[in-house]
Amino acid sequence: MRNTPTLISAALAGALLVTGCSSSDGGDATPPSYDKSDSVEAQVLPQLAANGEDVESADDAAWVVDATVADVDEGTSVVLVAKGDDGWSEVDEEETDGKGHVSLTSRESGDLHVVVGDGDDAIGAEVSTDDAPEATFTDDFDNPDSVDGEGATWVTRDQGYIGVRTCSRASADAAEVTDGVLELSVLADPDRKGDECQLPGRRKKFPYRLNGHVGTEGSYAFTYGFAAARIRTQASRGQHAAFWMQAVGGQQTGGPKKGGAEIDVIEYFGDDHPEGGLTSFTYFLDKKGKKQTVGDWLPNADELGDDWAEEYHVFSVEWTPEEYVFRIDDKVTQRLKGVSSGKPEFLILSLLSSDYELPRFDGKLPETMEVDWARVWETGPKG
Repeated sequence: MRNTPTLISAALAGALLVTGCSSSDGGDATPPSYDKSDSVEAQVLPQLAANGEDVESADDAAWVVDATVADVDEGTSVVLVAKGDDGWSEVDEEETDGKGHVSLTSRESGDLHVVVGDGDDAIGAEVSTDDAPEATFTDDFDNPDSVDGEGATWVTRDQGYIGVRTCSRASADAAEVTDGVLELSVLADPDRKGDECQLPGRRKKFPYRLNGHVGTEGSYAFTYGFAAARIRTQASRGQHAAFWMQAVGGQQTGGPKKGGAEIDVIEYFGDDHPEGGLTSFTYFLDKKGKKQTVGDWLPNADELGDDWAEEYHVFSVEWTPEEYVFRIDDKVTQRLKGVSSGKPEFLILSLLSSDYELPRFDGKLPETMEVDWARVWETGPKG
């Protein structure tokens, strides 16, 4: 990866004040004043933060600055300073966690300053968005033919009335690109109108359904880097929105490095779920071919937000040979350490109604998730 942490050192102070020469237009004419210190470590990640109700370009998402301050109390304020049209100004301020870590965001590109402390005691680090990985794959869904069209990047996956979805099948009719948004839906299957699907051990019957389920298998895959999608989920239970990846050629035995893995960046199982509704998992086959599962429901999901079906959020994974780091916008939600997939992986976006979810269905068909964009920043194999 090209983004090398910037290091700096000096004593810390509590309150935050950025000093500089004021300009007449409201910003500062010069960068903030502080002492460089080894106590502050900062790194610019890609543009991974963009929550809001409106569609926007992937190029307009906010950069994420990952910073750690040594030997500070939890709750210490850290500010991010950037240069805009009106000069230098604070663009974000957050408090450190118990390990001195903080995530900050900036819509401004170029040089950025991470600053802690007050006046002459201020310390900080300078980083640049130029040091972040460059995007290697982007789909803003501006082309209706990017899904199931001639030469399409995304194609509907072959899955129908089998496995854990005996009551549903994937269909191109449930995937549509409109006004720069990929809409993936769960619909009643018109070819099975009047038929009902009965699950084993259940009295209640359900209409057969179509699922929006598309992937880049055969058109795009990568090994190691960041993968992100800006998504507005469905609201109701009974189906789950997902952004995930699978190994090219399918998973093989021998562990994730040799055989690849399924990487579930995010799954959302609907509002009012007792576990919060959000999960991130990985699956792989060990040397004996037995399926191994790593991951969990995201803890304290209500602290991450409760507007998943109302606003877009960027769901991402940072995939290295040693770990997966899952994020929602700039917030790290789960870190899975250990050997990761060593095979090329392709992208999948889906809204799936699995059999085990149907008894919990609490809405009306169709249900829809919206994808504003998908993007990858490849860092490539190492070693």
